[in-house]
Order: sequence, then structure tokens, then C-alpha cells
Amino acid sequence: METLDIAQGNNSENSHVTSMAWSFTRQPIVTEVPFNYLADDAALLRYTEFRVALWIDYIYVPICASFGIAGNLLSMRVLLPSRMSESSTCVYMAAMSASDIIIQICNILFLVRKFEGHEVLTTGSCGLIYFLFFFSIHSNVIVMVVMTAERYLAISHPLQAGQWFSKRKAQLAVVVTWVLVLMIDLHHLIIRRMDWNDALQMEVCVPVGATSKYFTEKIWPWLDGALYCYIPFFSVLIFNILIVHQMNVSNKFRESNIRGGRTETADKQSEQNRQITIMLLLVTCTFLLLVGPMAVIIVVEREIAGWMQASNYNQALFHLVRTIINNLSYTNHAINFILYSLSGNRFRREFTLIFCPCCLKDEKANKQQEKKEKTTTWTTESPGTCITVVLPDSTSSVYTVNA
Repeated sequence: METLDIAQGNNSENSHVTSMAWSFTRQPIVTEVPFNYLADDAALLRYTEFRVALWIDYIYVPICASFGIAGNLLSMRVLLPSRMSESSTCVYMAAMSASDIIIQICNILFLVRKFEGHEVLTTGSCGLIYFLFFFSIHSNVIVMVVMTAERYLAISHPLQAGQWFSKRKAQLAVVVTWVLVLMIDLHHLIIRRMDWNDALQMEVCVPVGATSKYFTEKIWPWLDGALYCYIPFFSVLIFNILIVHQMNVSNKFRESNIRGGRTETADKQSEQNRQITIMLLLVTCTFLLLVGPMAVIIVVEREIAGWMQASNYNQALFHLVRTIINNLSYTNHAINFILYSLSGNRFRREFTLIFCPCCLKDEKANKQQEKKEKTTTWTTESPGTCITVVLPDSTSSVYTVNA
């Protein structure tokens, strides 16, 4: 998230491109001048690219945020007070849904700021809103990395997984993550204040003091980018490759060594683990796809800062690119409910059980009938010769008893 300090009359030494914060907030993190004020708005409005970027924000952001808040609330309702909550992976997913909700609320607040007379940042809320935003985006992706690492270890060490991982340990891991992120992002509550900006003729939320400004300009951009983009991106990418490889190894091992020796319970447990793994892979791959461009643009825009300042058209074009990338990142925090529903049979079943229990009555009745049929005993047409019994859940086992 970036800001460029290009107020009228500033020279190149006052131009700053910082980390991810601007991308999401569209408001100044390091300096006092948000990107919307890189040049006179009337000048930028002449370009189609700039107008398209504005309309993307005005139309897409409310839709994305509303859907994200509703979807993540539904996800938490399904994940927490249900049988799924006993899974350590679901604990991580619920924590991610909670942080996604805060991110989308901040998204709406930052959009509202763009409308004249609707300033949401005040002396009391300035540091708090920035803290909540950064805390949410950082804790969200770090929890995802922890979840992915745990899933890899569970697949690669199945015999020890029951001892190593549990719901309680997952809750502890989430709390430890929150505490660490809290320590990293707490400075926003301390150093940010509302300060008057002569160029904008308005108060803006900025770090106060020379030391605070230096930290926010020189150190925080890279720390923020590492926490949200680079560390999670490469960690998740590596773990996903390892998970897919380990799944292939495990499948080959089962096929060659456990033929005919598996029970219904083992098969059911294996299928549940496979579904959880697929759901996790889908979530993390979506993260790589939607947040990957952010990791690229953070580096690229530092190299093209001079190009951006060369003309109003360049600023308008970059503004469009940035807007698209920003909203891709926001989309990542809005669609987990869809991903869970698409990839998790168990999630869909729990959702249906909570919100439409009558829909499962017919399914339950059919299963009971199937079970009854499987346990039926019958005789052949020739009385007194043999009896054929089909045992519950057997494959093709037929037992003949001389009568």
C-alpha cells in the first residue's frame, strides 16, 4: 500500500513509495498526500483510465465488502459451533474469517473517506483504524501460513499428527500469532495523529515526529511488504508443492501396501482429511493468485516512480493498475466462503444442517434404507440348499451356508 508524496512544488527528493498500506487504504501512510492528489483531479479526470479506476472503487468495493462480510460471518457460524470446530484446520479458518471481516469493514471506511464531508478519521479513531487494518491483514496471512505448515506436517507424519495437533493447540497458535502481530502493529496507535496538511487544506492521519516519520518511510514499507506479501507468498507456495508431493507419495503407498485391508472408518477418515487438504490448497492457491500481483507491484513501482511523475496520463494509468491490484487483494479476503463451499462436502453439509435441516431429512432416510438393504438376509430359490448373506458395507462378500 503506497503513497507518493507529490504535492505541488515538491521535488523528487520528497517522493516516496512505501509499502502495502496505501494499496488497501488509498490514504497516506508515510506522507500527507494520498494518491488521488498526485495531480489536480480535474486534470486526471480527463483520462479514461482514471475514471475507470474511480468507478471500479465506487461500484466494486461496496459489493466486495458486503459479500465478504456476509460470507465470512456465515463461515464463522458454520466453523465454530459445529462438529467441524473440533478440527484444528477449522480453527485457523475461523480466525481468518474474523480478520477478513475487519479488513472489509476498513475497506468500506476508506471508501467513504473519498466522498466530501464524510471523514471517518478523527483524533480518537485515526490510529485505531490503521492499527485494526494492519493487524487484520498481517494476522490473516500469518495464520494461513501456520495452517498450511500444520497440514503439511499432518500429511507427512500421519502417525504423529494426532499427538502433535489438536483444537487446543491450534487455538494457542492463533493466540500466539495475534500477540506477535499486535507487538509489530501496535505503533500505529502510538505514533499516528490527525495533522493539518497545507497542500490538501485538511487534516490527515499521519505519523507525528521525525523518528516516527523516518520509521514509517524507510523501515515500515519493507516490514509491511514482507509480512503481508513476500513471507506468506513464498511460504505458502513451498508448502503447497510439498503437500501435493506428499499426497502423491501417500496415495501410492496406500495403493501398494493396504489393498483389501482398509475399514470403513479408515476410508471415511482418509476422505475427510483429503477434503480438508483440498479445501486448504484451494484457499492458499487463491491467495497466491490474487495477492501475487501485489508482491510484484511493490517492487516495480519503486523502479518507475520517475515515469509516474512524468505526465498526468502516466499517473492515471498507474492509478488504474493499482486500483485493480488493490481490489484483487480485497477479493482474496471476501471469497473464502465460496471456496469452502466448493471444495468441502463437510462444510456444505454443516451449512445445510444449520440453515436448512429439513433438506437433509430425505438424504438421511435414504441412507437408512440403504443400510437396511445391505443388512438383509435372503435365500435362494431352491429351499434347503444355501443362504446368501450380504454384510453391512461389504464390497462383494457373499457367504453361502449349506442348509
